[in-house]
Amino acid sequence: MSLGARRGVGFDIAENILEQAKVTAAKANIVNCDFVAENILDIPDSYHQQFDFIFFTIGAITWFQDLEALFAKVAACLKADGVMLLHDFHPFMNMLPLPGEEDFDGKNLNRVSYSYFRTEPWIEDEGMSYMSETYASKEFTSFSHTMANIVTSIVQNNLKITKLKEFDYDIGLTDVYDKRGFSLSFLLISRKGGIH
Repeated sequence: MSLGARRGVGFDIAENILEQAKVTAAKANIVNCDFVAENILDIPDSYHQQFDFIFFTIGAITWFQDLEALFAKVAACLKADGVMLLHDFHPFMNMLPLPGEEDFDGKNLNRVSYSYFRTEPWIEDEGMSYMSETYASKEFTSFSHTMANIVTSIVQNNLKITKLKEFDYDIGLTDVYDKRGFSLSFLLISRKGGIH
């Protein structure tokens, strides 16, 4: 790993994602990184207060129904003054139909199809199409979160938000809505230590 990191650890519940991470690390000649198959909420206490930096990206938090529990685990694993970086889809993306969905209309890209405040989970069985072509798979359940829910869950876990930026481009699903005035992705940086 670069930037002076002595060691890195990647956690994911999905073995295939970990295999992909190992291949990517090998291609980048990264040798000081371990990959652990684990539900993040079940990370053992031996990892508590072990990390200076925790990074989430592209669709990671959508798999967690309870963000307070997720960010409590983040706070537990960070050292004092440790930093969490979250770069993800903006919650507004959950309102937009994606190419391939029944409601998608490429001629009307200003159409909103879903509620920003959706509470019911998303149920999918067409595989992880952002990684490859769509295919029949086991059922996946994901969850929508509002920006207020994300921010509140972070600050309630002794993590002070130091930066929040929104962008008008998507970072992983589709580029059809890019540069149309919608918030499509965001970058949030927080530091362990609470609100000042």
